[in-house]
Amino acid sequence: MGHIWQTPTISTSPKWVILLKYIEILAHLPFQLDSEYPEVDGPLSITSYITALDNSYSRFREKHARAQGRREKLAGTNGHVNGHANGQNGHANGNGHTNGTASSKAVISLADFDYPIFHSPYGKLVQKGHARLLYNDFVANPADPRFASVPTPEEFLALSPAQSIKSKELEKAFVGVAAADYKKRVAPGMSLAKRCGNMYTASLYGGLVSLVSNVEPSELLGKRISMFAYGSGCASSFYAIRVKGDTTEIREKIDLKNRIQAMKVVPCEEYVSSLKVSLFFHSLMC
Repeated sequence: MGHIWQTPTISTSPKWVILLKYIEILAHLPFQLDSEYPEVDGPLSITSYITALDNSYSRFREKHARAQGRREKLAGTNGHVNGHANGQNGHANGNGHTNGTASSKAVISLADFDYPIFHSPYGKLVQKGHARLLYNDFVANPADPRFASVPTPEEFLALSPAQSIKSKELEKAFVGVAAADYKKRVAPGMSLAKRCGNMYTASLYGGLVSLVSNVEPSELLGKRISMFAYGSGCASSFYAIRVKGDTTEIREKIDLKNRIQAMKVVPCEEYVSSLKVSLFFHSLMC
């Protein structure tokens, strides 16, 4: 992985947002040390991921809007972006739209990136996360033609942020709307996650490796990639990178497809036996 970041082939955007919030998702208390594994609050973990995605993407767009506002001011234009969150583009539920018109956040959307890459605990959550970004774009600009097929848009726009996260109807609707886009732009970055499962910190960069390996260098050149990093403590960041050079050498050295094919596949029984050995030695240490 170091090879990618040491090369000038890929550059990062100065608009980098980092959010920190303490959430106790994993609990491994002293009186639970007889178990090798921590307890996990699954529903809270999912909510935390989606909330962090909402917030980091929102801050990224606000930062982008401010930067564009400064550029327009310096250029002497009369751009509509005012560079700060004001009451005119707010909504009673905090989602940032007014009467179906575009908010300042709409100056940048998921459509402005060629490939989105996500922290990948498991594939279905990435699918939900991608759909969630599309929902955020919908809230910022409901009139966008991309959302012509959204069912009951007025009902979704009336939801508060907290309500929207809990709404299975909303989730299902936007996963459906996002399906074709997911297959085209997100799936190329999911090869490692699908094969290896949750790699934790490495999952985001495994997504970047997958993308570099699956997309032809000539096609990837000049492309803009959004990156969502997440840790369930929780910390998250949203930033953009652009491919500025030929990725052929990186692709060849990674040799991802052959490495995946060379992975040893073992029966479930062998995996379970290994877990039993691990649990046995853990009990000896407790």
